[in-house]
Amino acid sequence: MSLLFDHVISDFDPGPEDHYTITEGDLESAGEEIPVKPIIDFAGQRGLTHPSPDDDYVCIPLHGEVRAELTGEFLAYGDTNIHGEVIIYLEDGDREAIEIDEFARTHLARRIRFWHSDYQPAEFPPSFDRPVSDREPPSRRIDPEAFLEDLETHVVDDREATREANREQARMSTPRQIFDANGDAIPAVEYREDQGQTVRFRARALDRDRHGDRENWAYYVPSTFGIYQGNEVLIHGPTELFPIPATVTNIRGLDLEAKVRWEDVDSPSQVRSTLMNGGKIGMSALLNPVPTERELEAIDDLRHDPMLEVLTGQRPLTFSHAAASDSDTLDPELNQEQEIAAELAMLADDVFCIHGPPGTGKTRTLIEIIRRAVEAGERVLVCADSNQAVDNIVAGDSTPDSPDESSLHAYAQHGAEELTLYRPGGGQHSSSDLVEQYADFEGLADVVATTNNGAAEVAGSFDLVVHDEATQATVPSSCIPLTKGDRIVLAGDHKQLPPFRSTESPPDSELGMSLFEHLYASGGIYEGVGMQLKTQYRMHRDIAAFSNREFYDKELRSGRTVDILPTRDEAIEAFNIGGSVTVDEHSRSNENEAKMVTRLVTDLLDDLSVSDIGVITPYRAQVRKIQSMLEDRLSGDLPTVDTIDSFQGSEREAIVISLVRSNSDGNLGFLGRDPDGPRRLNVALTRAKRYCAVVADLHTFQYAGSEETPGAIQSFPDHFQDTSRSRDVDPAFLTV
Repeated sequence: MSLLFDHVISDFDPGPEDHYTITEGDLESAGEEIPVKPIIDFAGQRGLTHPSPDDDYVCIPLHGEVRAELTGEFLAYGDTNIHGEVIIYLEDGDREAIEIDEFARTHLARRIRFWHSDYQPAEFPPSFDRPVSDREPPSRRIDPEAFLEDLETHVVDDREATREANREQARMSTPRQIFDANGDAIPAVEYREDQGQTVRFRARALDRDRHGDRENWAYYVPSTFGIYQGNEVLIHGPTELFPIPATVTNIRGLDLEAKVRWEDVDSPSQVRSTLMNGGKIGMSALLNPVPTERELEAIDDLRHDPMLEVLTGQRPLTFSHAAASDSDTLDPELNQEQEIAAELAMLADDVFCIHGPPGTGKTRTLIEIIRRAVEAGERVLVCADSNQAVDNIVAGDSTPDSPDESSLHAYAQHGAEELTLYRPGGGQHSSSDLVEQYADFEGLADVVATTNNGAAEVAGSFDLVVHDEATQATVPSSCIPLTKGDRIVLAGDHKQLPPFRSTESPPDSELGMSLFEHLYASGGIYEGVGMQLKTQYRMHRDIAAFSNREFYDKELRSGRTVDILPTRDEAIEAFNIGGSVTVDEHSRSNENEAKMVTRLVTDLLDDLSVSDIGVITPYRAQVRKIQSMLEDRLSGDLPTVDTIDSFQGSEREAIVISLVRSNSDGNLGFLGRDPDGPRRLNVALTRAKRYCAVVADLHTFQYAGSEETPGAIQSFPDHFQDTSRSRDVDPAFLTV
């Protein structure tokens, strides 16, 4: 039904005297048939009953002949034993009726036409302010066949680029170095047996696990090292003949079998001898072919899917789905924007996008949409690109005694029992016991939560797909769940992390960006098919100020007052410090900044517990350096120290950011790169609630003021200096 009808219903409060009296010409034929029945059904589902308690009729509000404004009058609908479905009106003070099919062709029926999305008034009532139209036309069209061909080409090219990048990494780094840099690799494997084409190895468990009380090794290799059965890998050895290519054919506990491509190996006999003589052997990932195979299958499925018309802008998008009227608002704590976003998502016949900047309650809004869809009798597929993001919407911050209201767990069979939830692979991919309890489910669950890639293995079809963190998934990746459902809700923030890592170059094609951006962002197929949540509840307003100005057009407002820490004068401040940068295993570290971070963390412990503090830096080498200094300075548990990419979706009371780069050339590395550099900076700056410290050489940012440097990067140091929040630090006075 139309968004306008949904809007005006809240203002409609008729009395018995408002029952419409017909005038001359009302029942004459208008030459067209208005879709009356869907309007009646929507009115009935919205509870528009006759004002007289003795009449079991549905009220149908009337609008003007040419204007889409309520007149205050209504017609009544009834399903009678004698005449069937009729429209009831007054004539000379008496009730009269006309059969519904005949009524649909009358002039009077035209006075309810704007309640249907097929009809658009010349102008809307002043009180109507919705972010989308009932029929959202495409901003541009692209050829469907060319789109599919480009998608396939992108996937194939990306697959080969991944292979080449991993080959280059393997030539330059050991498996241990790759693993320590958060890559997929087994630092050490032991040769067991040569079976001709196949070689058997045993992975050596990490020290922390080998000496612990671990009993279950079933998923250890995939979950710890990122190496799966079917992966193409490179086997590293101690001579220049390595690495050699192979495919993992079987994994059982710590034991692996790898089929070596001996035809591509120089001196196979020497390689075999080296393996058998117990040389230092490791393994790194070359390619996991499964995701790309599933993406190509999804693209082929898309060729025959109605969603192809949507992705290429072949028709307007409409908002008339019955799920909106078949469900009611369930979460009384939603603000107006969140409630409207949920309502529009329920009304969307094809797709709706929710832009959720940090702290605006995106996840809670999605939970409301999922609950309402289940209430309307729909089956829902919930997905995201990573297991971490899936587990976040499944369990959030839930504990065994306190379910997080912004999680599915709160309403599933182990919570309020409002819906049934299945998390395929939850026992394998999650360390959370709360998530693991949803890993087994017999029957057809109301909600299935899995990764985009995992959606390929989910049986059956779905009425609705809810795609969280959609801005971190490429178009091909999102096509996998897309082809599983009738309609889709995409949620994310295209001003934060893109769907590629900081170590990767930005894609040449827009198809390497996200489906969210392809459809909704500036230049998208349907620029207006979504809305932004604008009230943030996470951080102090001063922490939000820079991101609000540079990324969100000053549209974010603070929904609550957040106090700064008692021992700090400001909610956010920068510590300007220079220092030499060390290149460490293709990453970078800055000792002076690490010392300053350690000093700040130590001071913050006067106000906060370790778990309330986080440290963020762009570089893995700086993570290691800061962790080492904190270990030397502190006893017991340490605060979380991680890269920007790993910290997305997390928050802490206090965050300390170390940006590392320090030079007179203004070289900021990937932070100065468009489009992802500013987006990563935005992520780092919006993780803190009460205090954010930026440790950086601000002069390097000032030197970076070229035409190619993104505007947000250029204005970054000025923000602190203009607000008197910049502190110059002399490294000579830092002691750790």
